[in-house]
Amino acid sequence: MSNLQCGYMHSKDRQRNLFKWILALQALLICSLLVFLGNWQLHRAAEKEQLLLQFTQGELKQNSSAAPIHLFDKIELSGQLLTDHYFFLDNRTWQGQVGYEVIAALKTNQAHVELISLGWLAAPRDRNLLPSLTLPGSLLNVIAYADKPSKSLLLGDDTWTQSWPKRIQQLDVSKISSALNTPVSEWLYRPVSQVIPELTLTWKPVVMPPQRHTGYAVQWYGLATAWLICSAFLARKMFINKESSV
Repeated sequence: MSNLQCGYMHSKDRQRNLFKWILALQALLICSLLVFLGNWQLHRAAEKEQLLLQFTQGELKQNSSAAPIHLFDKIELSGQLLTDHYFFLDNRTWQGQVGYEVIAALKTNQAHVELISLGWLAAPRDRNLLPSLTLPGSLLNVIAYADKPSKSLLLGDDTWTQSWPKRIQQLDVSKISSALNTPVSEWLYRPVSQVIPELTLTWKPVVMPPQRHTGYAVQWYGLATAWLICSAFLARKMFINKESSV
């Protein structure tokens, strides 16, 4: 065998060895990532199961001053809505339609007001206009779940107008307190049954059930297994080709 042929064979062997290490490295990294995603989905499933368990075991308390209040406790609220001062929480969809979640302030016998989510209302075709809504001024007695206001991701500033009702992009309790010029409770109450006929109660304690997270985990684990098998098959094919070329 000539020196040129020997050099060519050694170069080819180096390329095979380099590709073999690249193949092993990518299989390790990608399979590790897929397994991590599967584990994360299982973790989310466990969190959702815990939330649902907490939801089913929530206690019924007679008023919001009963201490302590826990997430998903059912609270009996009695008071009057601030009929001229309420909020349209924007970008809330229901059955494919864009609308608002109506957030009102309930004045009870406490030093602060309670925030209550009255339900979902469809948005007009003209997004520059707000829906027409009249809140009841009579005494309101309602049983509602205690929830924590969550802030959504904003791409721009959440600028509020001076007029009422206000279109808002997220529930900022301190900002709401400033707008109402009165202390506001840290809880957001969600009625068990419909309060106003025009509004639809769409809230659920969890948006994605644990079973779906478990299904996603199985998919990630399946992809990791498939990727590992394909990488092993390719490595074996390279080994066989190397043996046949010797």
